[in-house]
Amino acid sequence: MLRNAQLWGGLFWLAFGLFIAFQGYELGLGQAREPGSGFAIFWLGLMMAAFATSIVFSAIKNGSEDIASLWRDTRWPKVLLIIVMLLVFGFLFETIGFVICSLVLLLVLMRVVDPVPWPTALLVSFGATFGMWYCLNKLLMIQLPNGWLSPWLG
Repeated sequence: MLRNAQLWGGLFWLAFGLFIAFQGYELGLGQAREPGSGFAIFWLGLMMAAFATSIVFSAIKNGSEDIASLWRDTRWPKVLLIIVMLLVFGFLFETIGFVICSLVLLLVLMRVVDPVPWPTALLVSFGATFGMWYCLNKLLMIQLPNGWLSPWLG
């Protein structure tokens, strides 16, 4: 029972959901007609806690694999590569820009981490990057760093 992976995961998310709900409550719930700044946060935290509670009860009732099984067959070099790529993305995001950083990140992830054919990697990388750029920048008017492409994306 103490080595039950689902139980410990559920307990973690239950505590986290209750923490989120408490923080939302502290911000102020307001009324249903005029919700306060913590209204949505409070209810999301409660929903998270409810889902986590169902996982905890399921783990107690049905059992689950032990905690060590979560790490079996983990591809650590690829995990470390992803962490490094995300750190590089974060550091170069403003300088180089959203489009170039996202393209490179997606291409590396799709070709190195879980390889797919080049045509698929290129299509998905360009489609996802420019689709997100268009939605965020043009439709929602969220300013993204253009970086090196600022003469063409402005």
